[in-house]
Amino acid sequence: MMDCLVIYNPFANGGHANHTLKKVEAFLKENSIPYSSTLTPGSKSDLAPDYSIFQRILLVGGDGTLHRLLNYWGIPPIPICLISAGSGNDFSRLSHQGANLNIQRRQFLANQVYPCDLGRCNGVWFATGIGIGFDGQVAQTLQKNSRFKGHLAYMMVVIMQIFSYKETKMTVKHDQGLEKELGLLLTVGNGSEFGGGFKVTPKASFRDGIFHCCWIQKISLWQRIIHLSKVEKGTHEALPFVKMFETRSLKLQSEQVLTCHMDGEVYRWKEFEVSMHAGSLNLIGSPGT
Repeated sequence: MMDCLVIYNPFANGGHANHTLKKVEAFLKENSIPYSSTLTPGSKSDLAPDYSIFQRILLVGGDGTLHRLLNYWGIPPIPICLISAGSGNDFSRLSHQGANLNIQRRQFLANQVYPCDLGRCNGVWFATGIGIGFDGQVAQTLQKNSRFKGHLAYMMVVIMQIFSYKETKMTVKHDQGLEKELGLLLTVGNGSEFGGGFKVTPKASFRDGIFHCCWIQKISLWQRIIHLSKVEKGTHEALPFVKMFETRSLKLQSEQVLTCHMDGEVYRWKEFEVSMHAGSLNLIGSPGT
């Protein structure tokens, strides 16, 4: 049995992930760790590797890389260590309590395995969470302008959308009740951070078996402008037009097609059905709290 399967996305972060891959391969050789490498899948037609001959996975890429792995090849039956090499890296950063490559490599050597939660929406697996409405429009704009990467690019597009995005009427059923009004956004958080560090659901943890959700009602342009920094810092929960709630399942309906993102990947639906799948992925890293 070979120790490690390296799965990497050569296009992550505009191709800069290849620099990280070289450092990872050098690290494995220095520590005499036998490994094999393969590319992340491009579609469901790409055959999954034979996981039975490996003990663990090193995934080199970003949140979108993990998203494609889960949805094209399924949940791996062996532990996976995430190496931050994408443009946002929210989930890999949270899984290690840091995005520093040296920290992540040390934790790979320590080989501490812990279960983490995943979510599913309309049959699609996600790790970090879902952003419906405003968040989805931001992700779609970034996708169309792929030369823009990272937290700064996310912030620029957020500012653009503040002036142009129009709220949509949504009906949201969850474990604690019902929301039925014009909404700016609904974020279903499995992790606490999005867009390279926006703390939209600051109390979320992918180890507690429950989603932490942020519902923001229709607000004025001025309110959008003055409160943006609070959403980034995670200090927005007490604002009168913000409702935070916890749920294990959720259904959303809209008369209009809504844009959403899951782990930064863009989808468009009128109806959303979301479910929690606790402890379904084994990670190597630092579990934190």
